[in-house]
Amino acid sequence: MDFEDIRPYHDSEVKEKINSLLKEEQFKQVIERVMPEIPFPLFERQMRKIDTIYDFQLKVVVPLLDKLLSNSTDGLSYNGIENLNKEEKYLFVSTHRDIVLDSALMNYALLKEGFSTAEIAIGDNLMKIPWIVDLVKLNKTFIVKRSLSKEKKIDGSTHLSNYISYTIKEKEENIWIAHKSGRSKDGNDRTNASLIKMFNLGGDSENALENIKRLNICPVSISYEYNPCDALTLPELMTIAKGEKYEKQAMEDLIHMGQGLEGKKGKIEVSFGRPLNGLIDGVELPAMNQGLFAQIAKTIDREIYSTYKLMPSNYLAFDLLNQIDTHSNEYSIEEKEQFEAYVDSKLSGIEGDEAFKKETFLKMYACPVKNKEALYNHEFVK
Repeated sequence: MDFEDIRPYHDSEVKEKINSLLKEEQFKQVIERVMPEIPFPLFERQMRKIDTIYDFQLKVVVPLLDKLLSNSTDGLSYNGIENLNKEEKYLFVSTHRDIVLDSALMNYALLKEGFSTAEIAIGDNLMKIPWIVDLVKLNKTFIVKRSLSKEKKIDGSTHLSNYISYTIKEKEENIWIAHKSGRSKDGNDRTNASLIKMFNLGGDSENALENIKRLNICPVSISYEYNPCDALTLPELMTIAKGEKYEKQAMEDLIHMGQGLEGKKGKIEVSFGRPLNGLIDGVELPAMNQGLFAQIAKTIDREIYSTYKLMPSNYLAFDLLNQIDTHSNEYSIEEKEQFEAYVDSKLSGIEGDEAFKKETFLKMYACPVKNKEALYNHEFVK
């Protein structure tokens, strides 16, 4: 099959693409901003020695992430790595909060633990600038065509599904993909059953369950103590909450990408769940495909909610939103004062009713608590 239109770069293309990147003034400005302690001529010499994708990730991406983690976080932790087998390849189906960092930090954890990194699915709506396309394709990114016409969407979904199946089974590479189209800006992580339906399209069996099981899906939850784009997403969430249509502004995604990288994030945790096949073995599943897809999506959500690391900011938002102190043992008085000051600072300058703004903002952080507690109280429904 021909995947030239969506695939990442090969090792044979690395030298050429690096040469192109180094000629881009914007790329140079980004590197000088992110790593001011390294003279660009030195960085350029190091780049020109790279001739494989693995080297690019190890010598460029990892140092950049080390720097970012040092400057904008209070540390990255990860758990559940024991659920993975280095001899197997996985389709990591992940929560999605940050355009760039979700997949990058998961790959960072895999690399640190001696696993092969995953190819990364990214929407073509983010690929507006040619040098960014080169940069992400050097980092094992493949393209999801979201801007197709209605008539071509089915063919596009089948093409994507074929690529995912081919990558895991024949290339023997892991894959990272968000569990829904777009970020969960409201904090409500729900896997879209249509995604599971898409996975089935590239299978070679008439049995949808067998096609899905062969992809070896592993749920992943990624939690941030603070979302650097929380205030940026607030106007959209408020518009939607009022039942109105939100119109995305020009360059909005790029602004969010930059803020996501540079903004303060507090603590971050990447949690690898138990692979799906073990979760559904011996479980009676719906025979009809639509019911099957919905049940698998729900199973992924259960594992995401059970592994999601709740931060003090989540508990605080939940208690403040509901005017209770049920989770007061999860945060200190000092943390509460800091969070309230943080909320006030983020809301200042944003137009709208003060109570409505605050409620919408707190819901972003409170929703993971609501979902986890609904799961443990057996109240979780799709």
